[in-house]
Amino acid sequence: MPYRLALGLAYDGTHFQGWQTQPSGASVQDHLERALASFVGEPVSSVCAGRTDAGVHAKGQVVHIDVKVERPVWNWIRGVNSFLPAGIRVQWVSPVSLDFHARFSARSRDLPLHAL
Repeated sequence: MPYRLALGLAYDGTHFQGWQTQPSGASVQDHLERALASFVGEPVSSVCAGRTDAGVHAKGQVVHIDVKVERPVWNWIRGVNSFLPAGIRVQWVSPVSLDFHARFSARSRDLPLHAL
């Protein structure tokens, strides 16, 4: 039975074509989904809180994924990061309920100044 994870990503968008998947495969989403597939051994789709344009950086992009593989949180962070290119990092992972949605469950689109 699948379960849902929320992931917090940080990335330097300089060398990526924004968040959303692109035919070139050079977006943050493309790299994340390839890393996830390598880590779990099957395709994994991701949903983000909000898309970024080419060259835009993120400090707290929230993404959710549905997976069948259960692993400790630290394993997800270290394992997925080992397949990601420099410039993209999973900062945290948290199990969430199946009704959590990275985009529609968001309470804010901006980090408060004290969080930067």
